[in-house]
Amino acid sequence: MEIQNTTASLPEPYAAELGKSGEARGRNRAESAESDAARGDTVSVSQDALLLTEARRTAQNTPDVRADKVESLRIQVADGAYRPDSRLIAASLIREEPGLFQI
Repeated sequence: MEIQNTTASLPEPYAAELGKSGEARGRNRAESAESDAARGDTVSVSQDALLLTEARRTAQNTPDVRADKVESLRIQVADGAYRPDSRLIAASLIREEPGLFQI
């Protein structure tokens, strides 16, 4: 927003000083705008943000269910051939989820 005619209500000595400083400010703003336009706008994205974006994209494109693995396990269970190794399961839980066992 720009306010115009501010000098009309001020006493003459003050109005003259205000006009001088306003002209200088106007030149500085114009010079600043010209230098900003010459440089152009830039955006800087951190490496962490790029990695997070790539991880999110990969997760969204990965299917929720691995149908081939589910079908293979279903057949093994139906045939009675599925024998899970409880020690391997426990070791995997401890390795992958250490926070589960903290008291």
